[in-house]
Amino acid sequence: MTDLIDYQERVEWMGSEVLTLAEVWPTRPRAVIVGVNPSLTSVAAGHYFQGQGARGRIMKLVKAGLMELNDGERHFERAALEANVGFADLVRRPTPSAADLPDYEIEYGKELFETKMAAREVPLVIAIYAPPVEALMRTKAQPGYQSELTSWGARVFNLPRPYLKAELAAEVMAKLNLN
Repeated sequence: MTDLIDYQERVEWMGSEVLTLAEVWPTRPRAVIVGVNPSLTSVAAGHYFQGQGARGRIMKLVKAGLMELNDGERHFERAALEANVGFADLVRRPTPSAADLPDYEIEYGKELFETKMAAREVPLVIAIYAPPVEALMRTKAQPGYQSELTSWGARVFNLPRPYLKAELAAEVMAKLNLN
């Protein structure tokens, strides 16, 4: 077995061992940033949100004041923990694309995710893409806050789509209440 680096971990997932990323859990989470599953790029790096698209989306949250990065900092886990923000994925198994995940695996992961969130009393879920929102809420995701609460009573915020006009994306981000 190879040595693990940084946030890499091996877990049992649906009967098989997978190399993935350890979930990041502050003691009292005020929010959790959720993806569908970790990217192969992120798992190889041992850190969340290392693909260029994901990095850019997380930087929107940094600019909105969710967490603070030190000058030159390339990884987000330290800043997230200091800001009482967690990182998790619905599905623990990395794939080249979320489109590679079968519906039954997303449903399995959603049930585990909801149990963890309820146990930790997470009040806010921030999705970097629409698929986790759609899995959790069972409805088409809209940018910004969703109209319904999760099964455990949390609000869900979906980051604006990358191709949304800049002024509309800024309006959505301005509504993110981080207090």
